[in-house]
Amino acid sequence: MVPFLRGSLLLAPMVGITNRAFRTFVHELGDADWYMTEMASAEAFLSGGRNEAVYLDPAPCPSRTSVQFAARSPDSLAAACRALSRAPDERRPAGIDINMGCAAPRIKSSGRGAALLDNAPLAKEMVAAARENWAGILSAKIRLSAAQGEEGTILLAKTLAEAGLDFLVVHARLDTQKFRRRADHGFALALAKELPIPVMANGDISTAEECRSLLASGNIHSLMIGRAAVREPWLFRDLHAGLSGRSEISPETQDLMTIGLRYIDLAEAMLPPEWQKETCRRIFSYYSDNVSFAHYLKFSLINSPSLEGMRGIVKKYFDEVPQDRYR
Repeated sequence: MVPFLRGSLLLAPMVGITNRAFRTFVHELGDADWYMTEMASAEAFLSGGRNEAVYLDPAPCPSRTSVQFAARSPDSLAAACRALSRAPDERRPAGIDINMGCAAPRIKSSGRGAALLDNAPLAKEMVAAARENWAGILSAKIRLSAAQGEEGTILLAKTLAEAGLDFLVVHARLDTQKFRRRADHGFALALAKELPIPVMANGDISTAEECRSLLASGNIHSLMIGRAAVREPWLFRDLHAGLSGRSEISPETQDLMTIGLRYIDLAEAMLPPEWQKETCRRIFSYYSDNVSFAHYLKFSLINSPSLEGMRGIVKKYFDEVPQDRYR
């Protein structure tokens, strides 16, 4: 059973971004209906790898969060599911998501992520192994296989549904495209008509109009949002308002200087020191698009040697360009 209502808005898993600090950031600014962690390695978790507890931290909303695993084998995924099921309540997420869409060369070459799109028997074994060892919500996130095409990807998705998924997320781009072309939500709609389980559409969704259009068919259950929510971390609040017909949130409540400084504070408080600057750089590479001199601010923040330097850059920018402060 899907633990959220039809028409819900989910935060996508994004490497180096959707850690506890960013999920807390989104939760404070408007809240998603469901959260995904960034991709964690099942094997690294089992071997006690450094910072694995950070990857698997489901806070601030464990009851509305899935940990995403990439795994090399059904056995390692099963063992990771068993281990996570034994975690204390406050450290145990509500769901596990299986990564079958990451197209990064190092992930695919190890047989993980998007490599599973072209290995239906192994993909099915992965889902079955997770289902046998995890009593919570179970999902998978896929792309459109370049080798198998639409028909082959639909057949794969049916196999995964039969193996025990509660829902499936489709990022409707080819696994070879990355972000070079817009997501083909026509494929997401076609997939949703064929599957007996709920399908979530992901990719290039950023406005209430786009949300309404995708949900209008009645086939797409809910929507998953990624990069647009990094650019505008208050986006879930605005989309919920737009979809419900409520009046738009006053733009004066979106204080870009305060928002930027708050993320730095969250990263410093919640993440290992070696992660802090890099995650801030990733966030600010999107956040800077909200201001008039985006390239200047982005370049300055990405090249700052310290968090304190980033704080100074944010304050200085809005002192010099005060008209940009309130969106």
